[in-house]
Amino acid sequence: MPTSTDVRPAPPASPPSRGRRVALVVALVLAVVLPAQLWTGGAPAGAPGDDPRSATRARSGTATAPREPAARPAPPVPGPAAAPTAGGGAVPAITVEGDRILRGGEPWWFLGYNSFVWSGDCGTDEEKMSAADVDAWFASMRHDGHGAVRLFFYDGWSLGRLDAAVAAARENAVYLAITLDDAIGGCGEDDKDEAWFADASERTVFRDHMTALLERYRGETTIAWFEYFNEPSYAGGALREFYDEMGAAADAVDPDRLFSSGTVAPYWLDGEENFRDVHESPGVDVASMHEYDENEVESNHGPGVRANSGGKPVIVGEYGITAGQGCDLDYGARAALIAEKAQVYTDTSGGYAGALAWAWQPGTGGCDISNLDQDDASQEVLRTFG
Repeated sequence: MPTSTDVRPAPPASPPSRGRRVALVVALVLAVVLPAQLWTGGAPAGAPGDDPRSATRARSGTATAPREPAARPAPPVPGPAAAPTAGGGAVPAITVEGDRILRGGEPWWFLGYNSFVWSGDCGTDEEKMSAADVDAWFASMRHDGHGAVRLFFYDGWSLGRLDAAVAAARENAVYLAITLDDAIGGCGEDDKDEAWFADASERTVFRDHMTALLERYRGETTIAWFEYFNEPSYAGGALREFYDEMGAAADAVDPDRLFSSGTVAPYWLDGEENFRDVHESPGVDVASMHEYDENEVESNHGPGVRANSGGKPVIVGEYGITAGQGCDLDYGARAALIAEKAQVYTDTSGGYAGALAWAWQPGTGGCDISNLDQDDASQEVLRTFG
């Protein structure tokens, strides 16, 4: 997840040391004919087959200050008055079988967006969305059961806004992935390093946040899965232990709820062995890859992710393509590349299940990866591909 203050180098094929993403402009991308069917920050570049050199991703992440655990509000009491639950208009449940995600028992693929500014709890004033903005956004998406959105929802954020988003998603047959915390310190959260994982009070805060949402939305089929973290590191093996622990805690509350890893790629976890170790956790149902390889169709990290996913389905939780005024790519060229990526990332026979573009982020213009709200061509592809 990008921020305007976070930069880190994008990886070559062999794992480098971890860092923050750095800005660049895409060197070249061949225009592809846009089908009549078929998201935002900055990203790495490289010709197809080459290793990416660097990445830019504009994201604010400056809205909230870190909170003391003691200041957390008490978890809500679950029940009919606490939140909308599955009922009238419920969509088919999402399940996992082997390396496929199923919808109503049939292999399922999805396409959609990311947003960390949707609730007004994070982002600049220009980026934040109102509840009405979110309603209109969901209404603009595909409504055939293949639309999906990844929403960030951290401890202390507005439960009322989340209730409303869940209701709007259900009404429009859009599935939600909800990310519970940020491992790279965005939106006022802490970096999740070995010291964080060793802190029992931090683990308790996380578990209480997770448990409250599991109880609140038990049986809500519009939520496809929760995600423990955005872009965690291996932390010397602490990540695997954490996913084992939290997975068991989640199963005690709602054994039917799926969880995604939120990971970037093997290099981010210091190698394929660590990546495989994390995804073999019984607490992980869905393997995640984030890629900012711009003009690559399948990311050069994709084969390593799929080979080390622990036999679980792979989702592209984030991808970004820089386009707009002053870019080498205009919106039409980006839409064409999105269509090409969609062909690969919705191929359920190859272990993939779908992809979510970065990002829907009002207030972003010019040459960027986060200006999808202004990109009608890419919206159309995401709405009609398939």
